[in-house]
Amino acid sequence: MLKDIKLPESKMNIRKTGPFLGVEQGKYFNANFGIERQWADIKLVKPHTHALNLQFDYNFTQKQMGSQLGYWFKIGRLNLTYGARFSWHTDFEEHHLFSFSPNVGYKLLQAHFQLGVNLQERSDFVVNNTFYASLRWVFINDWKLDRNKKR
Repeated sequence: MLKDIKLPESKMNIRKTGPFLGVEQGKYFNANFGIERQWADIKLVKPHTHALNLQFDYNFTQKQMGSQLGYWFKIGRLNLTYGARFSWHTDFEEHHLFSFSPNVGYKLLQAHFQLGVNLQERSDFVVNNTFYASLRWVFINDWKLDRNKKR
């Protein structure tokens, strides 16, 4: 009889943090920058990666600024990323726009490409991309390896 081969569970995680630069294109072109924190399991099969990020963007043609708080996760090495973000945009006057954006993407090395849709209220004063494609590069400047102790 053949015995089942069972791989040991991961006892190590890696945390990576760093700033990022990116661009977003939809109806409007936005430049963005921010910081991202990633947590990844070190496993041979189906590693998990989670990330939180804080982003600021600027629309040069409309002269509007925004901030975003986002999260994404990935299961596997070459699979898609799934995430969402909450956004706030302003025209530096009295007008503000809040939105929620689910997105899907692909991450290779430190480059992350995402496609998404902004679900938002209708506004004539503050504009935002309804559908967008974004590309960003994360500059990892801090990483730490954690060894979990199983009880």
